[in-house]
Amino acid sequence: MAHNLSHDDRNAYYLNQLFTIFVCGALGGVAVMLWWNGTIALMLHPKFFLWVLLGGMTLLMLVVLRAVAVWRSVDELALVSEQTHDHDHCGHEHEPCHHQHAHGPGHAHDHEHGWAPWRYVVLLLPVVLYLLNLPNQGFSADAGGSELNRLALNVPESVRSTGQVNIGFVELQQASLTSESREYYEGKTVTLTGQYLAFSPKRFTLRRYKIACCAADAVKLDAVIMVDDKSPEKVDPDTYRDKWVEVTGRIHFFPKPGSNEFITALILYPTKDEPINKLVKIIPPPATPWVN
Repeated sequence: MAHNLSHDDRNAYYLNQLFTIFVCGALGGVAVMLWWNGTIALMLHPKFFLWVLLGGMTLLMLVVLRAVAVWRSVDELALVSEQTHDHDHCGHEHEPCHHQHAHGPGHAHDHEHGWAPWRYVVLLLPVVLYLLNLPNQGFSADAGGSELNRLALNVPESVRSTGQVNIGFVELQQASLTSESREYYEGKTVTLTGQYLAFSPKRFTLRRYKIACCAADAVKLDAVIMVDDKSPEKVDPDTYRDKWVEVTGRIHFFPKPGSNEFITALILYPTKDEPINKLVKIIPPPATPWVN
């Protein structure tokens, strides 16, 4: 069998090896850096963070092993070349071999080892996006508007306080599903965190996203917030829009127009001791914007 590998082919082969090592090393480095600087929280559920880190570190270790193997193969090739060169100059004359070996088409081994940079374009895409600092933020609260914020709901004259409760975003939405839960949570004071979305100074929505795996499968969760109509205080939409806020209010359930369902809402009752800027406070974005 003949295996023709010219000097140019060897150069192309090693060039391909070097670029493969570089690209794989860059991918491994990006995976580790996404975990290190927290950007991964904008893309994946926290349960995948450790696996991304381990995958990146494993890829970097494989890159080191491959780089060592390629380096050693270059040294071995150089040693063989030196020995061949010395043998050609040792004073011996060799008659050429006059017999020929005929091989069928299935036994030809002329390989193309040309340089093909297009192979690395797709693999470099995540690296380029990382260098461009993308993604650099989560979903915008304004994305898609809010159906709940446009419903015709009237603020009740008063919602009697029935104590405080610690409840999450998802649990608050589910509280409207049964009459027992509505009776229990009615009038309870809670504090919610989310992104501000508003169309009027007296009414706004908090938005969070529920994620199962990655950002592509995120589902919007809305909470309707209403300021007491009798209060002169208002929330300036321009100041709070798309900001992360912490809101404290009382739970109330509205019948959803045209159905037998109920909508969970928070009613804000500003007072002299607790003005509107204390009930609606701007906070830094959380490290993990998703809710479980």
